[in-house]
Amino acid sequence: MDLHQMNILLVEDDDAHASAIRRAFRASGMKTEIAVVGSLQEFHDYVSRQVPDVAIMDLNLPDGRAVEALTSPAEDGAFPILLMTSYGNEQVAVEAIKAGALGYIVKSPEAFNLMAVTLERAMREWKLLQEKRKVEKQLKESQAQVIQQEKMASIGLLAAGVAHEINNPIGFITSNLNSLEKYTDKLIQFIEFQEQALEKCADEATRTSISEQKQHIKMDYLVTDLRELISDSLDGSKRVSKIVQDLQSFSRSDSSEAVPSDLNETIMRTINMVRNEIKYVAELDLRIEKLPPVICQPQQIGQVVMNLLMNAAHSIEGKGLISLAASQVSDSVEISVTDNGCGISPEHLERIFEPFFTTKEAGRGTGLGLAISHDIVKKHGGVLMVESTTGKGTTFTVRLPIVPEIGIMQLKES
Repeated sequence: MDLHQMNILLVEDDDAHASAIRRAFRASGMKTEIAVVGSLQEFHDYVSRQVPDVAIMDLNLPDGRAVEALTSPAEDGAFPILLMTSYGNEQVAVEAIKAGALGYIVKSPEAFNLMAVTLERAMREWKLLQEKRKVEKQLKESQAQVIQQEKMASIGLLAAGVAHEINNPIGFITSNLNSLEKYTDKLIQFIEFQEQALEKCADEATRTSISEQKQHIKMDYLVTDLRELISDSLDGSKRVSKIVQDLQSFSRSDSSEAVPSDLNETIMRTINMVRNEIKYVAELDLRIEKLPPVICQPQQIGQVVMNLLMNAAHSIEGKGLISLAASQVSDSVEISVTDNGCGISPEHLERIFEPFFTTKEAGRGTGLGLAISHDIVKKHGGVLMVESTTGKGTTFTVRLPIVPEIGIMQLKES
């Protein structure tokens, strides 16, 4: 901010004092544009139209005290405010500073003459406060990402342990079902052999009795259904095994080394992880082309795809459609996730990659998923783009270089 070209809002109901302050700024040589209002209401009306660089306010105004207009320097849209009074004391000054005033001036000819100096000093202090705020915000974002990474690591260890515990019993269940299928086939073959033998040697009464018993117990249905039950159970156990394998792979501690990776495999593994969350709200349309090996950290890219799929599912009310496409574009690959959900409003679109920003209801989102995804893609030398129309849906596109320019070593260190 150039202190010699400032937009100053002067809130003063005494015309003589306002004129004195104007003269003081002119005499200082500071280039200023000064707007004068005489009440709190006029102050709020002005600020709603245009935010000044600084406001200089009389403490006592016709419709209230200026402390009611003060905001914390950490609030978005805040601007510095200097308070003035004709009857000042230490207690009033402390009250003003605690309320958020950047400075406190006791009205006098000397104070008016030094107004430009006072303002420059106050604006330097304001600049330091804003820089401190920026550093604190960056620190908070870094802490949030570290916490999330620690969470993911803890969840990964837990998931790996659960997967290991499930893997053992599902292994012998699958083995037993395979054996049961073979034994069942042999028993059915033996029963059929017996039936053929009885047809040849049994008398009419015995054959009739056996036929009635078969109908009574619905033998033909039992044989057919038994085979189907075993087949379905084997299919289910294989699906559980596949989920366990994907869980183990997803939760495996990342080597932090970028390696040539099959992103199609990463995508499919991630889909298996979240399919249960998606299937109740949307159909999943896959349009995946054959991709070249991409130098990346596959677990991290899988986390990005998972976050995008979960966000897409959460944006849909009722039953919708989620499309996932992957293709090679020149020397990059693109992965896009499109939904026909509620979309993102324009005022929120600019903030979706900010840590802790979320439009989801309480308990459904932390506001970290997209921030972390954006950071992961950026570290891989790529970009994460978004297009959205309110009420129609959203498309997130991940563009990753096949060989990152930043190189394997930088990814490894990050």
